[in-house]
Amino acid sequence: MTPRSWDGGWYEARPRRAVEGGVVVTKPGTVTGELAAEMVAAAEMETSSAILARGRTYARAGQVVALEVEEGRFSAQIQGSASEPYRVSLLRTVISGSDRIAADCSCPYGCDHGWCKHAAALAYVAAHLLDTQGATVVAWTGDDGGVPSGGGGTDGEAGRLSEEDLATLRQSAPVLDAAALLAAAEELVPHPWGMGGG
Repeated sequence: MTPRSWDGGWYEARPRRAVEGGVVVTKPGTVTGELAAEMVAAAEMETSSAILARGRTYARAGQVVALEVEEGRFSAQIQGSASEPYRVSLLRTVISGSDRIAADCSCPYGCDHGWCKHAAALAYVAAHLLDTQGATVVAWTGDDGGVPSGGGGTDGEAGRLSEEDLATLRQSAPVLDAAALLAAAEELVPHPWGMGGG
């Protein structure tokens, strides 16, 4: 365990507790949609690169559980190193006349002077869902804006992902055999200098 500075003192950082049923995001921060990009930008603006990296690790590890979305609000529990998960919320708000996303977390670090890793993890999960789930966009914005029904359904309860959607998000990314992929590619397109793998 690496000692970390916190409030001017040092403490031993404990490893996060493993959790089952969390939302797994294989590439946190890799988004294409405008709403998703705004969520990632908010996290980047509100905290340091080191904390963002830890938030990405939490998002990849599936530490975000009990996720809910409603108009202007994402909330979840995020399992850290404590015995109980922390409660985290992201709220769409207006600060100094501009649209912003504010965060709140029950962890000791909190979000008063910059977002904590738990808020960053929720932002990455929220961005992923805004990028891939039409129902999440509708719930977050409160406006269907022509978003097709179907993918990302809510099972009749606004703001909750269906069990099918949650099960899809909880799946780990498939492990690919790089050598087999290269061999298959060379069957389709031979190596330009005749340097085959076999």
